[in-house]
Amino acid sequence: MGSFTEGIKRRKILRHATLYTAAILAAGWMGGEAMAQTATEYRSLVDQYCVTCHNQTIVNSPNAPTDALSSQLRALGLTLDTLDLSTVPANADHWEQVVRKLRAGLMPPAGMPRPDLATLDGFRAWLENELDTAAAAQPNPGRTATFHRLNRVEYRNAIRDLLGLEIEIDDFLPADDASFGFDNIGGVLRMSQSLLERYLEASRAISRLAVGSPPPLPFSETFRTAQDEQQHARASGLPFGTRGGMLVPFVFPLDADYDLSIELSGLRDLREDYRLEVTVDGKPIEWGDSDSSTGLSATINLRIPVEAGPREIAVAFYRKPLVLVEQVRERFQNPRTAGNNGGPFGPMAFVSSVTLAGPFNPRGPGQTPSRDKIFSCQPSNFSEESACARSILSGLARQAYRRPVAEDDMVVLLEFFEMGRTDGGDFNSGIELALRRLLVSPEFLIRVEADPANITPDTPYEVTDFELASRLSFFLWSSIPDEALLASAERGELSNAVELERQVKRMLADPRSIALTSNFAGQWLQLRNLATIVRPGELYAVAFDETLRQAMITETELFFDSVVRENRGVPELLTADYTYLNARLAGHYDIPNVQGSHFRRVALPADSPRRGLLGQGSILTLTSHAIRTSPVLRGKWVLNNILGTPPPDPPPNIPALDDSRTQAKIETMRERMAAHRNNPVCAACHNMIDPAGFALEGFDAIGRYRVVDQWFNQIDTSGVLPDGTSFDGAVELRAALVEKPELFVGTFTEKLLTYALGRGLDHYDMPAVRRIVSEAADEGYGVQSIIIGIVNSYPFLHRRSES
Repeated sequence: MGSFTEGIKRRKILRHATLYTAAILAAGWMGGEAMAQTATEYRSLVDQYCVTCHNQTIVNSPNAPTDALSSQLRALGLTLDTLDLSTVPANADHWEQVVRKLRAGLMPPAGMPRPDLATLDGFRAWLENELDTAAAAQPNPGRTATFHRLNRVEYRNAIRDLLGLEIEIDDFLPADDASFGFDNIGGVLRMSQSLLERYLEASRAISRLAVGSPPPLPFSETFRTAQDEQQHARASGLPFGTRGGMLVPFVFPLDADYDLSIELSGLRDLREDYRLEVTVDGKPIEWGDSDSSTGLSATINLRIPVEAGPREIAVAFYRKPLVLVEQVRERFQNPRTAGNNGGPFGPMAFVSSVTLAGPFNPRGPGQTPSRDKIFSCQPSNFSEESACARSILSGLARQAYRRPVAEDDMVVLLEFFEMGRTDGGDFNSGIELALRRLLVSPEFLIRVEADPANITPDTPYEVTDFELASRLSFFLWSSIPDEALLASAERGELSNAVELERQVKRMLADPRSIALTSNFAGQWLQLRNLATIVRPGELYAVAFDETLRQAMITETELFFDSVVRENRGVPELLTADYTYLNARLAGHYDIPNVQGSHFRRVALPADSPRRGLLGQGSILTLTSHAIRTSPVLRGKWVLNNILGTPPPDPPPNIPALDDSRTQAKIETMRERMAAHRNNPVCAACHNMIDPAGFALEGFDAIGRYRVVDQWFNQIDTSGVLPDGTSFDGAVELRAALVEKPELFVGTFTEKLLTYALGRGLDHYDMPAVRRIVSEAADEGYGVQSIIIGIVNSYPFLHRRSES
C-alpha cells in the first residue's frame, strides 16, 4: 500500500507539472517558433514509427493489401501520414485515438520498433495538452437525445417513488435495447405502438393496485424455486432455525382471504420426517407436519387472511441436526446432479413452488403505503372532492413530470378524474382514472430536453435546473427527483456548485443509490449476464448451481457498493484487501472459517488471488466458455473494462479451438492457442488480448483456483502487457494494472460518464474525462470524487443545440 501511495504522490507532481505546461501553452507564453519546433520533432517521430501502417496506401487505397491486419487498419480508418501536427485540434477525432493507444501502451504494437517510454509519454502528454487547451477555449458538451424514454428499470423505480408501490417490471414491459454497454442510452430508447400498448396495460393495473380497487377477477400466481438451488441451509430473509424454502414478496390488492398452495418434492427415501413453517411478515400462520412416506411429492393447501399491501410470505422447513452417514465419496454440491438427490447432505424435502390465489371474502382496500402516498387528503363530502382531487393530482404530477405543474396539466387530469368519478360512482374511482392518465403522459414516460427558443444552431447552452435535477436523479437513483431536489431546482439553487455537491452527497447516502450498483455495475461488469450462464458436463455441473450463482452476484454487488459508499479509490476495485462471502462461496474459494448463508466482510491476505474484481467468481465465470476457460474472453474483458482499449472484432471464418479429447495427451490452453499467435495476421490482436487472459488461467471456468488444468497439465500464467510490463499470475497482473492507476480510473470514468449522460462518448468528451480524472487524483481517485467530477463536468451541465 505504501508503494502505491508513493506512486500517487509522484504522479501528482508530474500531473501538476503537465498542467502548468498546458497553462503556459494556453497563455501563449511559449512562442509560436518553439511550438512549431515541437510539432516538427513529433512529426518525425510519427513518420518513423507510425506511418508504416497508418498511411493512405493501406487504409484508403483500393489496391491495398487484403490481409486481416490491413483490413483491421482500414476498419479503424486512422491515417497519420497526412495529418498536420501544427493543427492538432483540427483533427481531434484522429489524435484522440492516438492518445488512447499510447496511454495503454498498445502502439507501436509488440514486435514493431518503438521509441523509449519517456519519448512516448512526452508525445502523449503534448497531444493531450494541445487537445485540452483547444477544448477549454471552445468546449463542446455534445448533444443528448431530445426525447429520452425511461427504460423499464427507471419506470419501475419511478413507480416506487411516486406511488410507494413495488412492481415486478418483467410482468409489464419487455427488455430495453442497449447501446455503448448500457440500456439507458436515449438514442435507442424509442417508443413503438406495441410498447405504448404495454404502457397502457401497465397503467391500468398499477393505478388499480395503488388505489386499492378490487381486481376484476381473482388471480392465481405461482412462484417456483430453481431446480438446482440448495435447500439444506437457511435462505436469506427466512427465520433463523429453518432451512430451505422460499420467500415470496407480494403486493396483496385487498384485505381478504387468500389461498396458499405449497408444493413439496424430494420426499422419496427421506431418513427423517420434516416440519414446515409458514409466516406472513414473520408471523407464523400455519404449522405443517408430515412424514416421509407420502411419495415423491406433496401439496399443502391453506387459506389465510392477509392485509392489503406489500407482504412477505415465507415457507421453510424446521432445521434439524444433520444425520451423518458414512459414504465412499463426498457428495456433489448441485442437488440436481444424477444420483445426488438433495445435494451435499443427502435426500431431503424441497419446496418446489408456492401459489397464491384470491382475493376471497374481501374486506376493503386496507391501509397500504401506496394509499398513504396518494391520498394526502380525504374529502368528507361531495363538495370537497374536487379540491381534494386537485391537491392530490397536483402533488403527484409535480413529481411525475419533474417540474412545476401548469394549469393546462391540471385541466387534463381533472377531466379524467370527473370521468372516473362519474363512471365508477366514487372519489377513489376518479383518482384511479386520473392516475392512469398520468402514468401514460409523455411528460412522465419521456425525459424531454428541448433547445431554448431562438438559440443559434450548434451552440452550447446550460441546461435548466429542472433538467439538471432529472439528470442527477436518473444518474444516481435511476428514478425521478424527490421533493428536496425539485425544491432546490425551483429556487434556482441547484446549478450552484456548492448546492450541487451537497445534493450529490445526500443522494449517495440514500439507499436508492444502490441503483449505481444494480444498474451501472450490473451492466459495466456484465453481472446481469450471469443469470443465463450454464455449465454442462461432469466437470462443472456438479459444482455450479443456482445457490453458487446467486452468491457470486451478491459478492460483487456488495463489494462494489462498499467501494462507492466508503468513497474508496477506484483502483481498489482491483486491489481491495477484502470481499464478501457466505459459507457456500467461501467453500468454493477454499477460504476457511466462514459459516452460514449470510454474507459478511472477509479480510484477504496480501498474496491472495481473490483480491479485487479479477479474483471474483462472477467475473471469472462470465468470461469463460461453457466447458472451458477462455483466455481470449478474459483478456478482452481486461482490455475493454480495465484499460479502455477494446480490441477489434475478429475477422470472419476463424476456426474454433479443438475441444475434442481423442489424443493421449491434451495440450495446454497456451499450446492450443499458439496457432493464433504464430500467425502474423492473428498475432497483432492476440498479442494484446491473450497475456491478461493467460494470467487468469489459474482459475477454472467457474472461478475455482487451480495450478493444473483438467488434464493435469501445469498451467503457465506468465505474460507481458502491451506496454512491456511482465507478470506471472493474477496477483502480479493486478499489480501491473494499477501501476498506472490513471488508466483504469480513466476507463471507469468513461463508462460512468456514458451512463450518466445516456449517450455514447465522442472525441470532444475526452478532455472532460481527463479533467475529472486529474482532479480526482488529489482525493486518491475516490469513487465519490469521480461522481462529483462528472456532475460538475461541462457535458453534464451543458448541452449543444441542434445543428
